Amino acid sequence: MEAFAIIALIGIGLLAAELLLPTGGLLAVLGVAGLVVGGILAIESSDSSGDYIGAALITLAILCGGSFLYISRKVIRTTRGLPKKAGTEEMVGAEAEARSSIDPTGQVFMRGTRWSARLAEGVSPVRPGDRVRVEAVDGLTLVVAPVAAPAVQESEQSEQSKQRGS
Repeated sequence: MEAFAIIALIGIGLLAAELLLPTGGLLAVLGVAGLVVGGILAIESSDSSGDYIGAALITLAILCGGSFLYISRKVIRTTRGLPKKAGTEEMVGAEAEARSSIDPTGQVFMRGTRWSARLAEGVSPVRPGDRVRVEAVDGLTLVVAPVAAPAVQESEQSEQSKQRGS
């Protein structure tokens, strides 16, 4: 097998690996460079079809490089404005279920884990089974507040109390 074919195959392999691995474009640059080098070696080889193969490899390198630049710029542009959330920052605003009474401390269940919890300032105690919203994270303790009951449940409760009264 000719040297240009081996280098071109390595370049194609690097481009394929870029699709699967989070390398930030390093493998794509090396893959495009491999295709260009393979194309140049093919043109300079004594093989009769080397001119066509070399031109095809260089054209492929240009197309792959241009596609990579276009797609990566689009991805960066669309993800630039998104908030950076990870770990405990992601938990703020999410809902959990009280596993014990929380007055002022207790436990909640969230995302498959029991967490220590304490009530936020100025909120009423929470019973086991009630839904709470995470207001903040303080170390390994979640600061929670009860989730307001939906309007449908409140209206049903008020209708039931009216029916009992009459």
